[in-house]
Amino acid sequence: MLAIHISRDTIKFAQLVNFKGTPFIESLGKVSLNDQLVSPDMTNSQVIMSLAEQISKIRNSAEFPDNSTHLVIDSDWFPMGIHPVDVALAGNDLNKYLKWYMKEMLDSSLSQYVTIHQELNRSSAKAVQYLSMAIPQSFDSWLERIISPSELELKKVITDMEAIGNVLTATKLLDFEGGIQVVLENRENTINCHMFQNHEFSGLFHGSLNWDYRITLDHVRGDAKLINLVKEAIERAVKGKRDPDNVITNLFYFSSSGDPSLMSNLENYEVSCQKLHLDNYFNFRDPDTENIDEYAVVLGALNVEIQERFSEV
Repeated sequence: MLAIHISRDTIKFAQLVNFKGTPFIESLGKVSLNDQLVSPDMTNSQVIMSLAEQISKIRNSAEFPDNSTHLVIDSDWFPMGIHPVDVALAGNDLNKYLKWYMKEMLDSSLSQYVTIHQELNRSSAKAVQYLSMAIPQSFDSWLERIISPSELELKKVITDMEAIGNVLTATKLLDFEGGIQVVLENRENTINCHMFQNHEFSGLFHGSLNWDYRITLDHVRGDAKLINLVKEAIERAVKGKRDPDNVITNLFYFSSSGDPSLMSNLENYEVSCQKLHLDNYFNFRDPDTENIDEYAVVLGALNVEIQERFSEV
């Protein structure tokens, strides 16, 4: 089983191998993409051919090739929102409202998407929270064109937010008491941030890290109010003003290839700030692989497969 994560500038991958009934991870790796994928470009044949070629190379490089694969796609490629819905709405009225919400989000392009809606547990007496996402109609054919040349069998497609949630669950780091948890990636001059509350995805943002450690939000999905609170909390933490009543209860990071002083400051934060240390939770054929936490999204995609195939990890 292969897991492949396509992001803006890299493809990361790992292979799951069954060795005498024990799941082992091997063939951890990544390749850089020449084309920056701001979104899954489903019309550019050159980009599609480049992705297909790289995926074929990954499949051929696997020491014990398995045709089945899980593919992870960045959720910020898709229009998405977390929004309250009146608890009084049900049945036809609920469907009408959700359709109206997506129409407002997508405007005249609604017909080009398939919409999905998931009810979240975070609700009040007046409203229920919903996660709504739009998938382009052409997405399936795009997947077919980048996967089929490698002769891989696509078993599952998940988003990065699902994969990171899987990692927190596998490592027993997911907070079931209602605390707000942040999974942070610090890379070059950017911060990618995923937020979870009541063990459910709450929002994400990509931000530019400025010289004064202020964060400029470049891309936002989910609970806008929560995202702003978390952004401000991180800014206070890295500048040394560590507020004990901060909105964050646990903060994790899975890549520290960016500004090292940012991580040094966060590690002194009052709330828990730590690496994921995924090498403690998965079996790796090569335990000396550098920065295993960098592959958190890929390992999150494989964790569900591990749970399904093996009685215990």
